[in-house]
Amino acid sequence: MKIVYVCSPFQGAAMWNNIELAKRISRKAALEGNAVICTHLYYPNFLREESEREIGIRGALRLLELADEIWVAEGRISPGMAREIKKAGELGIPIVKVKDPRVEEERSKLK
Repeated sequence: MKIVYVCSPFQGAAMWNNIELAKRISRKAALEGNAVICTHLYYPNFLREESEREIGIRGALRLLELADEIWVAEGRISPGMAREIKKAGELGIPIVKVKDPRVEEERSKLK
């Protein structure tokens, strides 16, 4: 069983949409038999985004060290995502670009 670290946007006007995207990618990873780390679904439950964000990012980067792969959501790369991607590169962790599973599902229905 691989450990997959999910890297997708969190902050911004579309925060709730970003959370749903993170959930969909995490679900896909889990259903494919992976253990999933998705820190932006975890840390906001007990850390204040406005004043304690850096604590969460440092914790996330530490957890990233455990990953076998980092799955990066296709699209806009946020500053937080850029830090995670850079760290994964430094650690030699394979970077896998993933599409939104909902988009993939809709495409398969059209075929």
